[in-house]
Amino acid sequence: MYTSMFRKAMLGDTALLSLDFTTGTVPTAVTFTRADSTARATFIDASGYVKTVASAGDARFDYTGGVAKGLLIEAAATNLFSQSGDWTVAPWSKPAQITWDGSTTATAPDGVSAAKQITVTSGSSASVAQSVASGTNRSLSIWVKAGSLTSFSIGIFEASDAWGTGGTNTASIISGPGSVSQVVGSLWNVTGLSSTVWTRVQLFRSTTSTTLLAYPGSSGSGITGTAYVWGAQMESGTQASSLIPTTTASLTRLADDAVIRSTAWTSLYAQPGAMVVEFYRGAYGAGDRSVLATDTTAARHWDLLHANGSATSQIAFSSGSAVTQTGLVSGLNKVAIAWNAPSPTASFDLCVNGATPTFGGSNVGTTLSTWLTLGSQSTTGVSGSGTWDNYLNNSIKSVKYYTGLTYAEMQAKTT
Repeated sequence: MYTSMFRKAMLGDTALLSLDFTTGTVPTAVTFTRADSTARATFIDASGYVKTVASAGDARFDYTGGVAKGLLIEAAATNLFSQSGDWTVAPWSKPAQITWDGSTTATAPDGVSAAKQITVTSGSSASVAQSVASGTNRSLSIWVKAGSLTSFSIGIFEASDAWGTGGTNTASIISGPGSVSQVVGSLWNVTGLSSTVWTRVQLFRSTTSTTLLAYPGSSGSGITGTAYVWGAQMESGTQASSLIPTTTASLTRLADDAVIRSTAWTSLYAQPGAMVVEFYRGAYGAGDRSVLATDTTAARHWDLLHANGSATSQIAFSSGSAVTQTGLVSGLNKVAIAWNAPSPTASFDLCVNGATPTFGGSNVGTTLSTWLTLGSQSTTGVSGSGTWDNYLNNSIKSVKYYTGLTYAEMQAKTT
């Protein structure tokens, strides 16, 4: 059974399970669920466009630079802004120094919509604004493209703190050309914009009450010119997630849950065992990010994770100290783990991107797990049931299972 997934691979690969998520389909061994009521989840397709899934619960297969990244796994998120694609209507507000030219548009990052041109006619005080409810840890993201202006500024402000100087403020480019520099507080300039390629920029502020999207143009006085804007998103968390398009109201995208369970997993799992996983490091959200995890029951549990925003990978498990190793990169990573490994024995070993494996010194225990979650942890292993958390917030490219790997094999398969 499961002959399409469980196979002895050629060219010396002895994997009993081989899952390739770059083909654009969910392997039959994997149960995938996202309980959205309508199609609202987006991803980047092979042509670089922001696309919305065809049906509400469809899995998403992300791309970067036209290269398939694999299965996208994200936690639930809410775009607190309404009218994310059209800043010309309420609840967006603007002063007299800003005008919109509805007849002058650019094709939006989704390849379909028309992104309107914004014109600043005088001064740095010009701003487009939308307020959201008070809260902590807000992230703002937008797409922008140059017209006559090659710079653009964004900010998250509070009514009591006009320059947004309270709390932590950081900004970065998610995709496209350009660079960011801090002007003051949570006001940041984006420079080096292209007139042909869209740039997505994100801004994080650790505390905020009234939120404004501000300064289209430059922070300097007397600046005038045009730019194109699209895809405004304000959400909780330290960095932006995939766009959740909105119209008249804010909207929530539910979490992606993926699990291998029942005989699809129990027919494989044994002592000794090993796995090799290719994944993109999750770059946003608080706390550690799970890559692979078994049952949360103590005698059965292990969790391959990475520390959020750092280069550290870790195996946490039911007994003994966690096994850690640095060496994760911001892009694609290859990591191998082995339990009750043949060399040395009775250990939990970790190998990150071809480095010398770290010897864990303890084993997971003799009680075998009954499920494996991909890109998160679960208390039940059943989508829609129990608690799912510690989402990867990025893509898993491939997963392989072996009856065991030596240190040399772990290094070879992750190089």
